[in-house]
Amino acid sequence: MRRFVVAALATMLVVTGCGSTAPQQAGAGPEVAKFVVTGGKRTSGPDRVEVAAGRTVTIEVTTDAPDELHVHGYDRTADVVAGQPAAVTFTADIPGVFEVELHHSGAALTELRVSA
Repeated sequence: MRRFVVAALATMLVVTGCGSTAPQQAGAGPEVAKFVVTGGKRTSGPDRVEVAAGRTVTIEVTTDAPDELHVHGYDRTADVVAGQPAAVTFTADIPGVFEVELHHSGAALTELRVSA
């Protein structure tokens, strides 16, 4: 019985040790911010997105009406089809504060802050 317990513990340690991965560096992946707009108003998503210059950023929005997503300062746009996610992905390489909005409804989605 004791051999069985020792063997089971050893197996468990090997399996859990082999299944682990190295921790990812904080901020290593792209920054993704998702928003939902209903009736011309943002109903979910962060008020502010803060990233370091050089990071990849994806802004995604789903809305109940056709519109156009626009990231000021970067002049990135995407056509938005009602009920389907639309996104822009870009490298945030211009430091500053930029408004992200929907053009037709005028809905302000977030403030993008890019630090040098």
